[in-house]
Amino acid sequence: MNTEKTVRKQAKKVLEGNRSVIISEIMVAVLAFLTGLFAFSLAMSVAGLYGVKNPNQTQQMLTMIFGIVFFAFVVVCLPLINGVYRSVCNVVRGRECSPLDVFYYYKKPKLFFKSVILDVISVGLFFIISGLLNVFNYLSAVSDKIIENSSSLTAVVAVLLVLAFIVSTAVVVVCYIIFVHYTFLAYGFNEHLPLGIYLPRMMAFSIKNFISTIKLFVGFIGWAALCFFVVPAFYAVPYFLTTSAMSAKWLFELEGSRDIIC
Repeated sequence: MNTEKTVRKQAKKVLEGNRSVIISEIMVAVLAFLTGLFAFSLAMSVAGLYGVKNPNQTQQMLTMIFGIVFFAFVVVCLPLINGVYRSVCNVVRGRECSPLDVFYYYKKPKLFFKSVILDVISVGLFFIISGLLNVFNYLSAVSDKIIENSSSLTAVVAVLLVLAFIVSTAVVVVCYIIFVHYTFLAYGFNEHLPLGIYLPRMMAFSIKNFISTIKLFVGFIGWAALCFFVVPAFYAVPYFLTTSAMSAKWLFELEGSRDIIC
């Protein structure tokens, strides 16, 4: 049995009896973000801001205000994700977890603001870098003009769009591994370390262990496909997160990062 299969087997074992807790926490986090998105969409709709081609100054101001409020709401909700990660990290260490643990990082103002700073930097880097390297968006923006100028290139453009989508998806995965994956897991294992431990150090750690992480991700390609359907996602997401935490736990120990999981 190879390392990845062993880790998945261990994760499946420790997840037994805790799956409902992790699922409930994930649902709380998802519902929070969906609530914010619904409120934003409703406000934009009531204000008549959708589909406006040439908004006036008042409409521009309202759009900016709604956007700022929505962004602030998302930032405030980010520690919920940290709570989910903390729970799966506790599960792999044999510790008890409760559905209320999703709100763990809201208990103290200092812990809350530390979480927000970490999340904004980590997630911000993820979106900025993956966005800048998204070749699919660049190609999509000019594909219609290329086809209009030369309809004979339609098939070529279609193939290039597929290839660009594959490349862009790979870039998203790589950026997630480097900027988010181990950063959130390390913070889930131990929230008392300086911020510098979670960002520069975990970025270097992720690059060093990139091949091992990719092997872990490859084992979940099938599960990721099933996540397009809601019900299988309730099984796949907790399983993936717990397996990731189990893998990170062993890597932290092997790479001399026991201070993270102590």
